[in-house]
Amino acid sequence: MSFRSNCLKLLNGLSLFILVQVSWALPAFAQVPTRQLGAPSGSTINPKIGGTGKESKYLEWAPKINAAVSEFKRGRRSAPGKVFAEFWRTDKKNPIPRKFLSEILIGQGKLEQARMVLGSTLRLKRAEELEPVPLTDWHILAPLKYEGKKSFDAELKPEKEKFNSAAKYTGDGRVCRWKKAKGPRVDFREVLEIEGAGIGYGYCQFVARKAGWVRFGIGSGDGIKLWLNDELIHSNFARRDIGEDQDEVYAWVRRGRNTVRVKESSTGDEFRFYIQIYDELDLPSSKFLDRTLAGYKALDRARYDDALESFMAAEAERPGVPEVAVGIAETMLRQENLVAARSWVNRALLERANSVRGLQVYGEVMLRLRQPLKAFDAFRAAYRSSEYSDEKAFQVWTESAVKARWDLQRGLALLDRSRGFRKAKKKTEAAGSLEEARAFLEQTFVGLADLSVYHREGGDRKQAASYGVRAIQKLSPRQVALNCSAEWLLNLVKDLRQTQPDDQAARERILRLVQQVDPTRSDLIRELLAVKPPAGRSAISKKIEALLKKRPESALYKEYTSRLYSAGDYQRCAEICAEGLASGIVSRTLRYRQANALVKVKSYEEAETLYKGLLEEKDYVKRAAEALKKLARIPRPGAE
Repeated sequence: MSFRSNCLKLLNGLSLFILVQVSWALPAFAQVPTRQLGAPSGSTINPKIGGTGKESKYLEWAPKINAAVSEFKRGRRSAPGKVFAEFWRTDKKNPIPRKFLSEILIGQGKLEQARMVLGSTLRLKRAEELEPVPLTDWHILAPLKYEGKKSFDAELKPEKEKFNSAAKYTGDGRVCRWKKAKGPRVDFREVLEIEGAGIGYGYCQFVARKAGWVRFGIGSGDGIKLWLNDELIHSNFARRDIGEDQDEVYAWVRRGRNTVRVKESSTGDEFRFYIQIYDELDLPSSKFLDRTLAGYKALDRARYDDALESFMAAEAERPGVPEVAVGIAETMLRQENLVAARSWVNRALLERANSVRGLQVYGEVMLRLRQPLKAFDAFRAAYRSSEYSDEKAFQVWTESAVKARWDLQRGLALLDRSRGFRKAKKKTEAAGSLEEARAFLEQTFVGLADLSVYHREGGDRKQAASYGVRAIQKLSPRQVALNCSAEWLLNLVKDLRQTQPDDQAARERILRLVQQVDPTRSDLIRELLAVKPPAGRSAISKKIEALLKKRPESALYKEYTSRLYSAGDYQRCAEICAEGLASGIVSRTLRYRQANALVKVKSYEEAETLYKGLLEEKDYVKRAAEALKKLARIPRPGAE
């Protein structure tokens, strides 16, 4: 073999080696084009949240973690705490359980345990120092037909099929194609030049240098779904204006290329989404925690100057932490500086409204400032935030209520006591506290309303309905807007429908209340319609029709006219169908029902016109044609 051929082989081998190395290294420092047809490039991330072990283990943990985070944000502590504690025991180096478990323990005043969970060797950042990784290169598609939650829940083609930038879909009256857009904030209207409500999709890719946990910060104008590597990891059918990091989702990303798919439902006000990735967590430092711990120890020993010095040092290092603000507030309360104490505890509760210790301090401050109602509300919230387990909150609340001779507050405290016993499955104690509570609660609207809620929570809807009806009988028209919420009314109507469907007097009173509280609640009106088919032009039917005019929705008119038709009130059914259609509702169902009702009242010519119009509607061709055949066989006056 010649020297020249050997050199050529060596060069070819070297070239191949370099090509392989370069192609392997590209994901570590560049945006990588996908192998799929026309897909966008993606951002590069380097997960630092980390975690050890196999990928399957963390994929199993992800839904548990996100459910616990959601519960944590709603104010729950017990159930999420168990999840985070279990996760921490499986992986003590993972910052995710350390973050949330330490926050729960700090909020409970268990600072030593929080210190143990956090450890001392973490290299941590403050929230303002965290740099999100934006997902910048998107493909988007819209608008597909919007039909509320139905279309949000439905599995449409763009989420079922493998991404193809050349794919076309039939949208809401137009052909929809994928179009490139820049993130992290993506506006369907601006990019696609569209208006109105619709369903939209987004597709993007990113590259991870290594496998690990990341946190998605998600914002959307209304409902949003998120898939990571074709696995659904988040779904929230919301009605809202867009903001940054409205939803927080933790997920495990694989090393190399990852895909993100988004589905958004928009009612028409906003049609955009916002997604970023955080690969680091905001956790308190050991030094900060030591200072906070020293402050609470000094406070317990009545060394108020030392406590205030430690708390202020912690506040300077990490401003805005609720537990520090509560510590400062409690110290100032002990020093009789009530105005400053109120200011600091208000600051804490703005950040963490469910802080048990914060609510207790606020209640004590309000008692000292001679505002007992605010104090009682705070003690009640503290007891509930503790999930009915904090004895101090209960004792302070009841003792102050007895001292002030507030029977209602005493009764509410005893009812919550019963809730706690019921939760702990202590049936005898729960029943005893309930009986005590009734003596104080059965004379007022608030007391009866709370008894109704209590029984509904326990699954006794008959008792819930009974107490609910007794509660609304206590209200005068002037008191309605102040005391009665639409949500409470909705639950009461559901209870009545299930347990007392023939109680027309209660139903009529609720209708009057609905008109005063919130006449636009379609879910409430729908429940009222389902209680019992209205007959004739009763007082109830007149009130319902007045509500319908204020809320001209297709679903409500369909429900009501169906009830009228079933009750045999065909004339009124036809009239209400006509009113609904005249109000702007576009509904083939209403037109078909109106035609059927007109046949029943022998208005054959009007019915015939409506049936003929439905022959042009795809889903109604057969039914309209059959109806016309039957109509032609009906003998008419004057016909030969």
